[in-house]
Amino acid sequence: MTQSTIDRAIKATKDEEFLQGLTLFLDIYGTDSAPPIKSPKDASGLSYFAVCLAMVHRKYKEAVELCKRAIDLEFYNGDHYANLGRVYLAGNNRKKALESVEAGLRVASENAQLRALRKEMGVRARPTVPFLDRSHPINVSLGQVRHARKAPTKKK
Repeated sequence: MTQSTIDRAIKATKDEEFLQGLTLFLDIYGTDSAPPIKSPKDASGLSYFAVCLAMVHRKYKEAVELCKRAIDLEFYNGDHYANLGRVYLAGNNRKKALESVEAGLRVASENAQLRALRKEMGVRARPTVPFLDRSHPINVSLGQVRHARKAPTKKK
């Protein structure tokens, strides 16, 4: 019963039905008789549970810990790194998200989720004035002008 519930919860999470996934995961992990976390499928359950927790309840710290625990159990699975990246993105920590995705790509370079997330994140342009910090007002202003010039204009 538990294994099929984990599979359904993972599928719900992949389909971005986070509330449904969270409900299923809470039925599994939210009880005193929660199953021990030992197998790779259990690690996947933790990883996807973390995504649901971040997306629904905005509990980013707990979600990051769950993803890291899944990575400890199954370091070679790129999905866990992708899920950690999603959790960091949901918590507005793009730098950590990028680090997670890059670490995952070093371990599982062919993982489709990691590649898609990396492409979705895109690449930031270099600061306009490289010796100043990215958040320096001069770089911010010049960057906004550069971005405005690159934006396609609408035809009337």
